[in-house]
Amino acid sequence: MIGPTRILVVDDDPASCELVAYSLKPLGYRIAIAADGDRALNMGMQDDIGLVILDVHMPMRDGIEILAKLRERHGMRPVKVLALTGDVSAAVRSAMETRGIDGFLTKPVDLKSLREEVTRLMADQVSGDLRLYRRLIDRKRRQQI
Repeated sequence: MIGPTRILVVDDDPASCELVAYSLKPLGYRIAIAADGDRALNMGMQDDIGLVILDVHMPMRDGIEILAKLRERHGMRPVKVLALTGDVSAAVRSAMETRGIDGFLTKPVDLKSLREEVTRLMADQVSGDLRLYRRLIDRKRRQQI
């Protein structure tokens, strides 16, 4: 697989983290876990993170703030972010969409839907990496001519 293959699961509920990891590891992804918003921001800045699966209500910082910070810091190469939350309110969904969420699933999570959404988002990430790589190659070729 080209590009980042590590997924950061951000949730203060250990059972949720374990369930997500259990579901995604057979697909070949490496899973990292952050139990609060501060850890999520520190870990989310690492280059090998291809996707952040983000709960909304957590200690330290909530998912909406984490999403906004990730978008600020990853301007050149945006990391994909999937909300996974029990909060189905229109206000939360709107706040996440305004800040650029890539996908939205609700708890209790349907594992098949989770795997499908992760596969879709990671494929988008790889496609973006390939487009960037092709642009760099084309630029180098033009410089050589």
